[in-house]
Parts: sequence; C-alpha cells; structure tokens
Amino acid sequence: MTPLFTDYLVQNDINGYLTALHREADSGDAPSLRILLYLSVMVSEVEDAMDYVDKLMTMDDDYVFAVWPYMSAAVNELNEELGTCDDDEKYKYTLGAKFKTALNIGDMEYEKEHPGFESPFRIFGDKIIILQHAYLHHVGQQTYPVIDDSVATKHCAPKEKIDYWYSLYRRSDCSANQETIYNDAKPYAEQGDPDAMLVVGYLLAYGIETKYSNPNVVILRANNDFALPFLRRAADAGLPEACWETAAALFRKKETESEALGWLYVEKGAKMDNKDCLRCLFGRYEGKDDAKAFGYLARLAAQKHTHEHKLTLAEWYEKGRGCEKDEKKAFELVEYVWKNSSASPYDSSQEDSVSMLCRYLREGIGCTPDPKRAEDIYRWNQDAEDRMWEMLTR
Repeated sequence: MTPLFTDYLVQNDINGYLTALHREADSGDAPSLRILLYLSVMVSEVEDAMDYVDKLMTMDDDYVFAVWPYMSAAVNELNEELGTCDDDEKYKYTLGAKFKTALNIGDMEYEKEHPGFESPFRIFGDKIIILQHAYLHHVGQQTYPVIDDSVATKHCAPKEKIDYWYSLYRRSDCSANQETIYNDAKPYAEQGDPDAMLVVGYLLAYGIETKYSNPNVVILRANNDFALPFLRRAADAGLPEACWETAAALFRKKETESEALGWLYVEKGAKMDNKDCLRCLFGRYEGKDDAKAFGYLARLAAQKHTHEHKLTLAEWYEKGRGCEKDEKKAFELVEYVWKNSSASPYDSSQEDSVSMLCRYLREGIGCTPDPKRAEDIYRWNQDAEDRMWEMLTR
C-alpha cells in the first residue's frame, strides 16, 4: 500500500516516509515507484531514475510509458549537444536538468488523460525541497553543481542577494541559512558570477548540515574537488576572499603541487590585503624571515578590527624584531588599542593592552614613567570588567 506523505508529515518523520516508499516499491507497488522516480529526477540522480523506469516498465505501468518518450527525447537531445562526453558528473547533472523538464511535461500530459491520477508534482507542494534533500540523505548520495569552462565570468546576481550572502559568509555561523543560500546562489554561479561562485565554492568545500525533523542532516558533503573550480574562477576574477578559500581548499588536498599553487593564491590575496592571506604569510615567515614577517604583520595591524595584531606589532617594535627598535611607536599602538577596545569577554584585546600599557608606564617604555597613571588605568579596567560581568549575569 502506497504510504501517504501527509501522515508522515504530521509525525515529522520525512525519512520514515522515504523508508516506507522504498519498502513498498520493493514489494511491487507502482505508485511508490512513481514517486521515487519523481524524487530521483528532481535531485538529478539519473542512475536511480533509470532503475525506477526499468522496474515500472517490467510492470507494464502505463504512467512510465506516458512519460518515457519525453525522457528519452531528453537523452537524445543531450547526446547531440555534448557528443562524446568523458565528464560523467557534467553529463549526469545536465541530463538531470533535462529530465526534470521532461518529467513535468509528461506528468501533466498523463494527468489530462487520467483525471483521478494524483501527480507526484502536486503531492508535495512547497515541501518538495525538504523531500529532495531528505532523499539525498536517505540514499547516501549527493549532487554537485558544475561550471562550464567556456562560461565567461560576469556579474549577474542582484546586489541585495550578494550583500545577503556575504553578510552570512563573513559571520561563518549561518548553518540554518546555508541551504537556502546555496540553492539561491547556484544558478548565478553556473552563469559565471564571481560572488556567487565564491559562496557556492565555500559551501561545497565545507559541506552543509542543517535541521529538519532530525538534527544534523547532511545536505551536502564537503568536496574540495567540486569546490575548487568555483573558488579558482572567483579568485581569478579578483575576489580577495576567494583567494583565501581557494588556497585553503588546495592546502587540504595535502599534495605538493596543490600546496605550491595554494601559496600563489595566498600571495594573490595578500596583494589585495585579505586578512586571512596576510595572517597566513605572517605565520609562514615568523621565526624564519622576521623582516618579511614584519611587513605582513604591519599590513595586518593597519586594518580595522585587528587589535590583536596591533599589540603583536607593538611587541615587535619594542624588541626591534624584524625592524628598527621604536619604543615610542610601540607605546602609541598599545595606547590606541586600550582606547578603542572594549571589556568584552569575547575579545581579550583590552585586557592585554591594559597589561602592556601599565608596564610601559611603570617602566617608561616609549613614554615618561607614570606609575600613578598605570595604577589608575588598572583600576579603571577592573571596574569595566566588573560592570560587564554584572550586565552579562543579570
């Protein structure tokens, strides 16, 4: 007996519905096979789709004989377009897209001739997205977008979409929104939009987990090989963040050739003052070539929201590490961080700056010795921390 989607939706058990569909399909239930055929086509799992088609044909199911001519035409059309294609993933993804159109047309034609027929297209309504992702998770397979090398890089995504993607990308805490962003950005990425390629590449590189009825449902498994074409295209288009993400993906491959290419992208991003790339190069040369490391550190410290690097730069100036010793500059940097940071428990910059500033004032490093001011600053900081703690624990 074909399981009813509404029953499982009420129970919030989407995976249970899919399990029941597969069980009934295995026992020879044609309507369950029809639904699985529809879901497999919607997520471009063409191997699964052909398997369901074969099973339905052996059962002489009139539905599959009605929709197959449209699907068969899609296969012939694709073969004419691509000719001999050695890229299995590209072929599969493109055929999946054509199958979607073909199945929807065939489905509607069948429905006209069979008024009592309940089309899979109408069963799920706006829940089809949930079913698509649940199907991928259920069968343990994933689909990945591909980008044609012949597609020109061009900005085609609306600015408001780009601003939204970047606001969440930069926060790095958007697990609840990543799935929506991925589906939203993917069409633009495949058209060659650099910002969309960065976002899609980033999500491909790290994967997507989200929550439906069960926690931590894997929507997309991390795959550097599929991520890199998008990330590299975005980096080559001049996006600083893409340079870093490309380098990170190349480093994760742990291959000598990939690592060498990764450093080229790090240097490319550093030229555009990307913080991650500058931080990476600073760490690479620290202790090996302090003069070169100092240059990257100074550029990091010159940017906004880099208090920790300003304090590190002060230490280097104080000791003359990688540069000429300049205690006055060290004092100015520490004083700047103290005046412009907060007593937030999530940022230790103010506490660190107070410790350094009080030492400088007591010992006269870069300034006239002033033990009283050092004591006042220390007491002020303790009061600020107490006020912050009181506010957070009310």
